[in-house]
Amino acid sequence: GGKYGIATNGISHDDIGAVEVMENHQPMQVLRGLSFSDQAAINLKMKNRSKATFLVHGTLAGGWSQQPKGALWHGDIFTMMVTGRYQMITTFKGNNTGINLSDQLIDFTSDRTDEGLEGYISLPTLVTPNLQRNRSYLNRSWMVSSSHLLKTSKGGELKAQIDYNNDRVTARGASSTTYFLESGDKMILEDRNSLAHRNAITGKFSFEINEKKYFLNNTLTADVSWNDLKINTSGTVHNTQDARSPEYSVSNLLKVIKRFGNNKLVTFTSRNEWISLPEKLTVYREGEKYGENIKQHSFYTDERASFGFVFNRVLLSLEAGVAGYFRNLDSDLWGITNENLVDKEELTTDYLRIFAAPKFEWSYRKLELTLNLPVNLYSYFFSGGLRNRTEFFLSPSLAARFRITPRMSLTLRGSARRSPASLHNIHDSSILTDYRSFSSGVDDYYSSSGQSLSLSYHYRNAQSGVFLMTMGRYGWNRSKFGTVQNIVGDYIFHSYRPQPSDSRNAMAFLNVSKTLDFMRGAVGLKGNYTRMENNILSQGVRTDYQSESYSLSPSVNGNISSILNWTLRFTWDRSVLKISDMDSRRSDNFIYSGNVTLTPCPLITWTAGGEFYRNQIETGRYKEMLMLDTKLTFNISKRIEISASVTNLLNRKNYTYTTYGTLSQYERSNQLRGREFLISIYLKK
Repeated sequence: GGKYGIATNGISHDDIGAVEVMENHQPMQVLRGLSFSDQAAINLKMKNRSKATFLVHGTLAGGWSQQPKGALWHGDIFTMMVTGRYQMITTFKGNNTGINLSDQLIDFTSDRTDEGLEGYISLPTLVTPNLQRNRSYLNRSWMVSSSHLLKTSKGGELKAQIDYNNDRVTARGASSTTYFLESGDKMILEDRNSLAHRNAITGKFSFEINEKKYFLNNTLTADVSWNDLKINTSGTVHNTQDARSPEYSVSNLLKVIKRFGNNKLVTFTSRNEWISLPEKLTVYREGEKYGENIKQHSFYTDERASFGFVFNRVLLSLEAGVAGYFRNLDSDLWGITNENLVDKEELTTDYLRIFAAPKFEWSYRKLELTLNLPVNLYSYFFSGGLRNRTEFFLSPSLAARFRITPRMSLTLRGSARRSPASLHNIHDSSILTDYRSFSSGVDDYYSSSGQSLSLSYHYRNAQSGVFLMTMGRYGWNRSKFGTVQNIVGDYIFHSYRPQPSDSRNAMAFLNVSKTLDFMRGAVGLKGNYTRMENNILSQGVRTDYQSESYSLSPSVNGNISSILNWTLRFTWDRSVLKISDMDSRRSDNFIYSGNVTLTPCPLITWTAGGEFYRNQIETGRYKEMLMLDTKLTFNISKRIEISASVTNLLNRKNYTYTTYGTLSQYERSNQLRGREFLISIYLKK
């Protein structure tokens, strides 16, 4: 399926015959030749000797860490079986060495639902931007994943995927938050210790028939997770926060596609999903206790059918259906008495939707045009003081793709939309999101509108080793409500005002590379730019703000035979914040990184590398840090490998950086993993 992390982090390279990256991949045979596809897929072809046999390998490692001080351990077992009718991958992993196992369980190809539930409680977590995550991830993690595929005698496939993930993560850091206000800046100092626990179980079961004339897939998914977070904070406001936010969901997706002749398609899709998201936040402060209890649950159903046919290079299709969303929200703010706060609310926000989405696809020689005209009619049903209402939405989009040459393409996209309100923000209550932040919703229905234009360019010349992709986008947005931020004492109040708000955003991306045959390597350049303009009502004063970020990262790599491999990279990041008539503020970060791998003989491999960070803390003041790693591996045979590694050789223990928020600046110093020594042994059957 789409959990590439399981395969790419587990299958031994000795068992892989070829790696295929398929662009414009159309996994459904029934759609081939009828519908454009911009999907990409990875296909791994096994060597013949690795088929129809039970493959198993594993790693066991142990060592010592200086921060947090104690023993290190890491272990994993990977098993695989590939036959003509049956495929299986089962893996077990555990570590406290900073490896985040949950990333390996991401499903890159799963269908996303149109509706979901968002949590309201949002405690600050310690993140370290621009730093490799394993340098600051103080964890104890376990993961079990088992995937099975069985082909039936009639051409169908049964798939079962069961995953379990357990994480215990600690973090420590200090921060200084400055809020820029017309009346004078407000500063909050915090020194935080946090402990997070997460348990998650996911089960995914599907049956699929994929033929040239007929496609059927039914997928049942169940997700259960328990998330607990405790934060002890000292500084401006001493307190302890305890948050619990379990999540339960069950969904079923059925898709049937039937092809008639060579140019007609009929599709039926049914999605049903139930989600429950209870949350509880308890704050202990100066001998008193207060907090927030929130209960949310929803049921979403979407039933749709579509018909399409091809006529003289034109694909016409019409998708239509009905959907329903039924959501309950109960909030209870307790332990705080304030006449300006609404402490309790029971609310239902439901809707029924009728929709139709005509689609026009036309191709002629080097040109492909795609026109979408989705139409939605919503009937909303609210409890409390909100009146029921009916809203109509039209959101056309047009894309033109020019295949200038077989190696070069240019795509232009434009869209205009009017979007329905986010039901998450429609409520009267004042919700405590962390120990000093309150979020009030909107007591009226609202919608937003916007337009966007984008242009992308692709060029590929595999023979000369030149690859180029660049894209730019600009968007305009308008909402019926604007945002409000007020700071009263140590508390921050976020709310909305019934006044139209306009914003603009722009982004650009560049990725170019060129292979260099003379040194058996490549040179590349990546660049990013984002810009956002908006306004907010701060302390009763309309405040315009503009944020920009730049990133530029050239790199080069090469190797000398199989003896020496090396990589060098430089990254420059800049963040800029401009608030009304105030002077602009900016922060520059520089990262120099590289590594070298030396293999003097097949028995020995030595790797060394690291990064040098130069982060701007304030004007004229920088924080510099050098981190080095090294690893020595003995390749005793194809089935046995022993290695010894030292990470953070210089024992750097803190990472300091500066970032910007809406009208704020954050200066933070987070705890890192100290010097670590690890010995591991790899065994393969």
